[in-house]
Amino acid sequence: MTEPTEGKSVDQAPSPWTRPWFLASAAVVAILVALLVLYFVLPSPSATPGPSPSPSAAGTGTAQAGQESACGLPAGDQRLPSVGLPTKWELLGRVAVPTDPKVIGPGKINGNVRTCYQHSPTGALYAAANFMGTGLLPGGQAIVLKNLTAKSPMQEQALATKAPQTAEDPSLSTKIAGFRVLAYTGSAARFSVAVEVTKDGRSAYGSMDVGLRWEGGDWKIVMEETSTTMAKLDDLSDFVPWAGV
Repeated sequence: MTEPTEGKSVDQAPSPWTRPWFLASAAVVAILVALLVLYFVLPSPSATPGPSPSPSAAGTGTAQAGQESACGLPAGDQRLPSVGLPTKWELLGRVAVPTDPKVIGPGKINGNVRTCYQHSPTGALYAAANFMGTGLLPGGQAIVLKNLTAKSPMQEQALATKAPQTAEDPSLSTKIAGFRVLAYTGSAARFSVAVEVTKDGRSAYGSMDVGLRWEGGDWKIVMEETSTTMAKLDDLSDFVPWAGV
């Protein structure tokens, strides 16, 4: 993304890239836009795929002690999630998201608003995945900003700005496909979440970094630390496999 040019003339319209709502919701919009871009840059089925990235070890270890969540979920297992993570999935719109309402979260579900996650590395991962699923719903950007985003001046400015409308492509299917633990301290977490997008029998992989903060007894998305672009992946060799239906 290019930076705004200095010294614009006074009659020049302000760039849409600098408007509060775009800055705060760009991470959500990027999911839709980037998935479409991934499809259009796919090689033809006969093309030779590029070299796969070298594999890296999945995150392991134990984090600091957690706290009870706002809805009473116990802190639970503080080990970092890794290969073989047992997960129940359910559809949120057209995207499968992880769910364990009595242990990991979301502990509170009100329509499409899914909040209250366990204060643990796995709870933060569940929150990140549900954030991505919510962001792909029609009107999902507004839900994310109002209910799932950490407090910040950027969030306040964006809430006072009209939300843009995003179109859903019914021919495009999206599936969470894997994750990498980038950082976890107990008060903050960061993951790279891989997705698979399919259209007309052709598939591509992409990944998006998601930053979270423990705030008010729940995991909230930190927009300033969440990617506004999605990286194209040749395969998922760098990620822990994790997929629903």
